[in-house]
Parts: sequence; C-alpha cells; structure tokens
Amino acid sequence: MKKIFWWLLKAFVSGVLAFAILTSFCILYYNVPVHSSTVDGVTDYSWEKNKFYSRGTEGFALGKTNNEGYINSYDYQEGMDIDVLIMGSSHMEAYNVAMKKNTASQLNLLLGDNLVYNIGISGHNFLTCTSNFEAALKKYAPKKYVVIETSSLSFSDTDLKKAIEGTTEELSSHSEGIVGLLQKNQLLRLLYLQFSNWKGASAQNAPNTDSKTQSENNYEELYLSLLNNLSQTAKDNDVQLIVLYQSNVHIDAETGAAVTTNRESIQIFATYCERSGIEFVDMSERFSKEYNQNHILPHGFANTSVGQAHLNEHGHRMIADELFKIIGGKE
Repeated sequence: MKKIFWWLLKAFVSGVLAFAILTSFCILYYNVPVHSSTVDGVTDYSWEKNKFYSRGTEGFALGKTNNEGYINSYDYQEGMDIDVLIMGSSHMEAYNVAMKKNTASQLNLLLGDNLVYNIGISGHNFLTCTSNFEAALKKYAPKKYVVIETSSLSFSDTDLKKAIEGTTEELSSHSEGIVGLLQKNQLLRLLYLQFSNWKGASAQNAPNTDSKTQSENNYEELYLSLLNNLSQTAKDNDVQLIVLYQSNVHIDAETGAAVTTNRESIQIFATYCERSGIEFVDMSERFSKEYNQNHILPHGFANTSVGQAHLNEHGHRMIADELFKIIGGKE
C-alpha cells in the first residue's frame, strides 16, 4: 500500500513539474492575451490592454497590445486625428508577424503624416465589421478612409438580412467563469488550439463556398441594400469606405501558376461596390502576380503548410502597397 502511495505521489509531483515547465515554455512560444467584450461596440471584443504577447505556432512575433487591446505601435488618445481606420479579421490583427511588418504599420510609413489606426481582431468577418461600422466611425471619426478587410465575399440570405437589420450575432469573448480562468494558462490554451485544429482539419479540403447559391433569388437585392447602407453611413461621416478582398492563392497542379478560382463572385461583388459608391480592392491579381514572377506567397510561414494560414509579412506588404495606390494617389 505504501509503495502505491509513493508511486502516486511521484506521478503527481512529476505531472505538476511537467505542467509548470511546459507552461513556462509557452511564455515565449504561445502567450496570447484573453479576449474581453467591448462596451463601445467598435468591435465585439478586444484583447487585454497593454499586454505582452508572443506566438510561435504560426510565424513568430513578439509585441504588446495598446491601451485599447488592439495591435498598434501607439496608444489611442481620445480626439486624436485618425486619417485611415482599418477594420477586419485576424489577418489585419496580424499578431503572427512583427508589428512593424503588418499592413497598418507599413501603410503608416508610406503615407507619412497620415495616421493609420488598426482595430482588426480575430473572428470579425465582413458582416461582423458591418455591424460595428457605425460605432467605429462615431468613436474614431476617421478623416479620410475606412478599410474593411475580408477573405470572403458571399454570405447566406439569412446572414445578409441580419446584417441589414442590425441583428448579427455578437461574438462571445468567453472570458467569464471557468473558461475565462482556464484561458489564463497558456499551455491549456495551446492544447485547446491543437484540439481545434485537429477537429477542423477536414474543413481545409471542403469545397469553396465563396459563391452565392443559385436559389437565393434576392441575393443581389440584399447585398446592394447592405452596401448602400454602409456607403450612406460613410458619406454621413464624410469618409470613403474601401472594402479590401484577400484570399488564399491557389497553385494550379498542372502549370504551377497561381490562379484565382472565384473570379465570378469577385466580379459580382466589384459591381455591387461600384453601384454603391464603395472603393473595392481585389488582391487576387497582385497575389498571383507576386507568386508567378517572384515565387512569393502572401499566406503561410516556415512553420505552417505552404501558402496556408494567415497573411505573412509579404502579404501585408502587398496590401499596404495596393492601399497606398488608392489613398496616397488622392492626397
């Protein structure tokens, strides 16, 4: 009986030590702040404020969130003159590339005196951003442009109706209770990330859904209604809206060239934007050209699958260049 007790004690102590060592390792390898719901509605949630972060699971970057919990190289001060506001998903959040290499930082350098502020945050797709759009304009009062990044152009009738009615489901931060407590430990968060990746691995081979269903007869009407609403809100706030579309580059197995497989849906959306008075930036041609000429992919890192995952520093550079052509060319 005594031997069993000592065996169990040793196993317990070993487990605690292993847990502590692995948790310490994650301080640099995967140390990501916790999401917290926002009260101003400019995003559904933000990161913890003034918090150190590091990530080595996809690319590698070290940094610190600003005083609002967003990834900018400077803090937000009430009443500051913001020229360009960037909204979007984890691609614009970009906490897997060096802060000076992300779109907002590079665009800041290109524009010189014009201030670019980034509130891109994970989980915020195009429709989520549209639900936050008016609140973001009210708070930040950008003087010239608002950029909404998206990696998808098509949504269901139901989701479009909710966006028009302002009833898009708010994203949950899961920062309360036992879940919020467990998120404080980076090892547990990393294990959960691995489980989520394994669970969603099959989605990588799913067919492309970035096109509207033929049965959605009022799709055009709904989409135009949503975009017209966004355009009018932008005009009311004396700012120009830019929708920036970026998607993964697909490499043709036979030719080895980069191709875009959803040209039809891109053209449809571009037409909708033109009719609504919205600037549309399609990164497909630039992404394909960069690969075909220089063999550079906009997504993926040395520690991910080739061309997969979030935007890398090359992708952010390309986007900053294309935005500068529009914004800088009109200064």
